[in-house]
Amino acid sequence: MSHRSPLIRALKLSAFAITVTPAAHGQTPRVEELTITANRLPPAVSEQLHNTTVLDRSVLEQSGGARLDEILTQVPGFGLFRRQSSRASHPTTQGVTLRGLGPSGAGRTLVLLDGVPQNDPFGGWVDWSRLSPDALDSLSVTRGGGAGAWGNSAMAGVVRLYRRTEQAPGGSARLRADSFGGYDAAATFRGGSAVQVFGAAQAHGGDGPYLIAANQRGAADVRTNNRGGGGELGAVFSAGGTDIRAAVNYSEDRLINGIDIARSRSKILEFSLSATHNVANGTSWETHTYVRRQGFNAVFAAVATDRNTATPSLDQFRVPATGAGGNLLVRMTPNDGLSVEAGVDVRYATGATHERLTFSNGVFTRERAAGGQQTVAGAFAEVSWDAAPGIMISASGRLDHWQQSNGYRRELNTLDGTTVRSDMYADKDGRVASFRAGATAGLSAGWTARAVAYSGFRVPTLNELYRPFRVGNDITEANPALAPERLLGAEGGAVWESGTASWSFTLFHARLTDAVSNITVQTTAGPNAALNVFVPAGGVLRQRRNLDRITASGVETEAGVHLSDQVDLRASYLYTSPRVRRAADQPALEGLRLAQVARHQATVSVSWRPIDGLRAHADVRTASAQFDDDQNSRRLRGYTSVDGLIEYQVTPAMTVFISGENVLGERIEAGLSAAGVITVGNTRTFAAGTSFKF
Repeated sequence: MSHRSPLIRALKLSAFAITVTPAAHGQTPRVEELTITANRLPPAVSEQLHNTTVLDRSVLEQSGGARLDEILTQVPGFGLFRRQSSRASHPTTQGVTLRGLGPSGAGRTLVLLDGVPQNDPFGGWVDWSRLSPDALDSLSVTRGGGAGAWGNSAMAGVVRLYRRTEQAPGGSARLRADSFGGYDAAATFRGGSAVQVFGAAQAHGGDGPYLIAANQRGAADVRTNNRGGGGELGAVFSAGGTDIRAAVNYSEDRLINGIDIARSRSKILEFSLSATHNVANGTSWETHTYVRRQGFNAVFAAVATDRNTATPSLDQFRVPATGAGGNLLVRMTPNDGLSVEAGVDVRYATGATHERLTFSNGVFTRERAAGGQQTVAGAFAEVSWDAAPGIMISASGRLDHWQQSNGYRRELNTLDGTTVRSDMYADKDGRVASFRAGATAGLSAGWTARAVAYSGFRVPTLNELYRPFRVGNDITEANPALAPERLLGAEGGAVWESGTASWSFTLFHARLTDAVSNITVQTTAGPNAALNVFVPAGGVLRQRRNLDRITASGVETEAGVHLSDQVDLRASYLYTSPRVRRAADQPALEGLRLAQVARHQATVSVSWRPIDGLRAHADVRTASAQFDDDQNSRRLRGYTSVDGLIEYQVTPAMTVFISGENVLGERIEAGLSAAGVITVGNTRTFAAGTSFKF
């Protein structure tokens, strides 16, 4: 069916919403709306330069039990690597993309929980199942911004999550069940006086949708199944005017990835210690340290052409990783109108993969081990100045040192014990300088204009450097010679605000050099001598390589209006079309669009409260067509999805809800293999549940 009409209708509705000068209820692009508590520094003055969306506690509470990555889809340009929720996607594809800036499984967006990185230390992706919305007070999404105060991996932006910090004792609980037989449960508590103790727990389980389109399924295809859970325990106390927080978190997640033998399991244990000294005038500071230990294993499957049988293609039986680091931020206000920030941070990661591969006659005939270590350390300083009434100017500089060490890859023939390859990679290091500078100006009638330029960087992950992988018959080789990615960007826009409405508009342009991409090397069956790989029939061989230059230009806008005490309207739209501008190794890619990026993305939302305690909410999300591969040969069609939620507050402490996702049953294409097999994204799902406060 054609998707032009639904897309046009949605965009027209977005345009109408903007015309009537809307403002997002519970959401606003201005960071200043974020509620600040005693044990957290407020946003920096320079935050005004960036396009930031804040979702407060009310938005998180009214999500109908959705996962955090599902809630974040209302932010323009936010998405995982593929068009799938974390409920039914492999952990290694859950990296964040913003503005379509070169999506990958690793992502180019930094995710922080109270200042502690949540990106996987080995692969860069994010385990969304362990980040419960119930345990959060609010979150903010900053698009663009480069490295700035955040450093490595924040090229496309940063997602900051903030734990709940209410001082009064209490708690909450939620239970959700869906039409596939799945469930989600979560609970939080807090108590104490001189020492505040807090905790959270969550569990999920049950079947999910099929991943393969109905007309292509075979006996080998089964429903996805995701189960797991975890918990957190921590304490906050004050000492000499400094708030200190300690927390320990454990989570476990298991997934059956649409084929019975294609299973994965993740375990994560994290400890963090933070301290904040926040004063009205003078010097404030904040510091965070953390240690994260995790284990991962996964089996990947090769499926027969008729999809009736499947055999193991790769068994990652042990993938241990450790991440550790810390940061310190100091903020000074020498006088009214002048703010100075400075900070240092360091992140260390070590990890390895232990795998069985080359399955033949019922056994794996080869075993592989690969991994290494990585350290990134940096320092930055920033000055913000109120140059004149309504005008703020800010400039910052940052310098980072990165090092990759002890990299290796060994492969053993398990049939005769011979060594197939034994590679030890030379240590590498380097320095990266980055900057950020811009200004805001308050205009008349509620208008504020802003402009900013910035640079950023991302060091390739250990996974990209050393670990090959295989999905079906499609093989992707690692590349230890990868160079860090670099970003140079600029954007400008305006924000208009009134008592009941607001509108933000941003034009942006970014140039990404040395972007790590999966580049097609071979499409025919047979051996590849250069990479020492055999490509099976119907398969494709790719390798992670640096593309010389990618550019992404676009426009994004958010708007909303509080029409009455009963009705709120919100709309957002993103246009972006990132393209390969230079690829010396693969000139055929020049001029092509990046994979997994739709030119047009739009969301229209409406909330209606006809009577006290009753709320109905609907979201219409649409995206135009995109490609699944670097050669733009596998086209994924556009879609329009409608979600709905009805909730009723039975008592001040109890709420019940019913919800529907993709209620019209639109087929959302998330992937297309070389053999023409279509992977589908979020299918029609209905759910019901209840939540309590105590």
